[in-house]
Amino acid sequence: MEHTSSNILIPVRLSDGLTVEAVYFGSGTLCLSTQAGCALGCPFCASGARGLLRNLTIGELEKQVEQAREKGIKPLRLTLSGIGEPLHNSDVVIAFLEKCRKNRQSVSVTTTGVDLGALARLLPLDHNGVALSLHAGTAAVHHRLVPHGPPFEQVWDLLQDIWPGLSHRRRKKISVNYLLLQGINDADDEISELVNRLRPFPEMTLHLLQYNKVAGSPFSAPPAERQESIYRALFAAGINVRRANRWRIQPAGGCGTLFLQGLPI
Repeated sequence: MEHTSSNILIPVRLSDGLTVEAVYFGSGTLCLSTQAGCALGCPFCASGARGLLRNLTIGELEKQVEQAREKGIKPLRLTLSGIGEPLHNSDVVIAFLEKCRKNRQSVSVTTTGVDLGALARLLPLDHNGVALSLHAGTAAVHHRLVPHGPPFEQVWDLLQDIWPGLSHRRRKKISVNYLLLQGINDADDEISELVNRLRPFPEMTLHLLQYNKVAGSPFSAPPAERQESIYRALFAAGINVRRANRWRIQPAGGCGTLFLQGLPI
């Protein structure tokens, strides 16, 4: 099974009774969790609702792949974009990337960039992409959406420092995630600030993501016409912008929709 018409949610039970979730996207990508829970506490995200319980081991990352294969899934790509912040488990994540590279398995990483030292280590490595989940054009909005994330200005400063030393191919593997949230980061001024941030990095891709509703969440996506207007404005400004594909807007396909289950709270 290499392609499906819908996403497949794969609960993976760990030895201590916790259950993390992995997702197989119909495009051929298997999304893996790197932690049991998450310490970042982003208000729109279900994955950190219980806080951080622990890091996963490299064996537990591999177990998620094994259980997918037991279901007949043959992933073309892996992405560390599930439950947890990969850079809070950076030694395991980097070791997993190296092991996958030796096995010729393509892996990408989604991170807030919270550990700037680990981010500096990660960006030049042989990965299939690093997506920075920033969701803002200004520091104030970034702090509201990623309250325990890295200092906003320092992320951009790090990119400025590292960018000249990256090959053209490596630069094209780095992207920014922007989850559109109505009334929070969808104003014209915020989008204009985002354009200004991205202009020094012409090879970088901006992923304009659509919010998938989580039960009990006060957040919502802007109306479709507003999302289209923002996309057109970014495109007109020369930004390499992409919209979420059809698998990302399905259940379990959006940012922060996975849950940690198992041990009592």
